[in-house]
Amino acid sequence: MQRARRFVQSLSLLLLHSSWGPEAKWLCHPVYTCHACPLSWFACPIGVFVHYSGYRIFPLFAVGTLVIFGALLGRLLCGWVCPFGFLQDLLHKIPSPKFTAPDWTANIKYVVLIVSVFLLPFMLGEGTVWSYCRFCPVAAIQVTLPWAAKNGVALFQWYHWVKIGLMVVILVTVVFSSRIFCRALCPIGALMAVFNYVSFWRVKPPTQACISCRKCDKNCPTGVHPSERIQNGLPPSHNLDCVLCHECSSVCPVKGKLAEDDSAPPQTEPAA
Repeated sequence: MQRARRFVQSLSLLLLHSSWGPEAKWLCHPVYTCHACPLSWFACPIGVFVHYSGYRIFPLFAVGTLVIFGALLGRLLCGWVCPFGFLQDLLHKIPSPKFTAPDWTANIKYVVLIVSVFLLPFMLGEGTVWSYCRFCPVAAIQVTLPWAAKNGVALFQWYHWVKIGLMVVILVTVVFSSRIFCRALCPIGALMAVFNYVSFWRVKPPTQACISCRKCDKNCPTGVHPSERIQNGLPPSHNLDCVLCHECSSVCPVKGKLAEDDSAPPQTEPAA
């Protein structure tokens, strides 16, 4: 399962940033591909919402698109497609001390979404320097740094330096804490979180045979303690911060044992 996920993440990174000119930036999808990146095919939903908030127009098409993605997949694209999630997964493999962020940090992303994506652009206008896009670490990687490599930093504004500094802090932090950006700061994750409870795609519990080994908790990249829901017969993905990576299912010894038992031929008593 992990090899399959890495393959899909690698392929998604290439396909989402392979535009040679054509683009479909009228369509946003819930992963980080900055619409200002010349190689991106699609638009980032956060950039779309910032612009529409600034113009005080309701983004009906963008909202409808995200509702469709959410109802079908929940946050599956966070775990399998998002390029920035892929980068976090790779960086966390660097040998280092590891820690899990406190549970309360998961609430920060909702504040980020409400304040910097909706409220400030609505109050100050689309071009405000206080919108999320001005400080987005993904935009720093996909747009700001390539632009600086080509044109230099002479025209940088203060917020460009803040954006790059924030990017560095996040990239260093994810080495020590798995997917800390997804868990604590990502406004796309905040937008899509509630769909985990209603989406058609879900991670199935292994059955009532859970032995409380908690291997799923140790391998969960976002620290959502899937064992608590598994023991209650609920899908592990019924959590706002689950990215449906299926790591909990992959490491479950009970699920693997049950699969082996199911595939074994039935035992029959010897004839008398």
